[in-house]
Amino acid sequence: MTSQRLDPEFPIPMKPEQHTLKTAGFVLICAGLIFALDQTLNTGWLTLIMFPLIGSLGFISGVRQKRKSWMIPGALIGGLGLGGLALLGRMGEAILLFRVGLFLFFFGLGWVIIFMASIWLWRPKAWWALIPGLIIVGAGIPFLLNQVNVFEFTFTILTGLGIGLLAWGYFERLFGLVIPGCLLIGIGPGIYYAWAGVTTPNGLTETGIMLVWFALGWGLITIVAKIVLEKFIWWPIIPGGLLAVVGWGLYIGGSPDNALAFIGNTGTIGLIIFGLYLLLLKRSFKG
Repeated sequence: MTSQRLDPEFPIPMKPEQHTLKTAGFVLICAGLIFALDQTLNTGWLTLIMFPLIGSLGFISGVRQKRKSWMIPGALIGGLGLGGLALLGRMGEAILLFRVGLFLFFFGLGWVIIFMASIWLWRPKAWWALIPGLIIVGAGIPFLLNQVNVFEFTFTILTGLGIGLLAWGYFERLFGLVIPGCLLIGIGPGIYYAWAGVTTPNGLTETGIMLVWFALGWGLITIVAKIVLEKFIWWPIIPGGLLAVVGWGLYIGGSPDNALAFIGNTGTIGLIIFGLYLLLLKRSFKG
């Protein structure tokens, strides 16, 4: 019976349990050092660094082991930790609204990082994490811009959600997600540009602007469908065309003096969308 010697150049790989204990040990040591330093300096905020540090170590450990059970909570704790540090730490003369915006931004960024890590490490990709990430980031933008009102929130949140659904449906070839994504991209800006900053309310013009933007969302469905399904989808043109005509009619009735400029501006966007479709149609002929 021969004895086997371990080659020092090829050490035995660590088991997952050993990685867990190693990471937990680093976390406890760093947390203890930070807490002791905070007690010595009496900063009152240095302890908050523990949370992004714990999250970062957990996320890095999860990436190295390719374990979702570490990556997901690590990214979320790291995002919450950075957000809490921005919200409760000392940031000079930064107003409270800006701090709240940073908190939401970093928390949403944690969700986005989960999705980005899944692109290289997981199958299937964690598209579900992109949705709350973009919604939370969108909710933080009005705070960062100091424009906190219902129209700003509607614009940023609905547009962020629409972009997330559209990206998910586009890259995964899921047309059922493309439809709500395109519609939300039209609804969000439509509500914002129709009613935000209105000094002299006019129900006809505001509703007309909203309907025209909604119509552009329907037109976008046809464009994206050409890429996702590689065929022409005609039915979104029907509700889109009806909404555009009704929207133009309402705007003309409410503000006839500015109607020509409005129709010209929105018609330009429509021409751009139609031009994109023609380019896609030409590419399909070449294929």
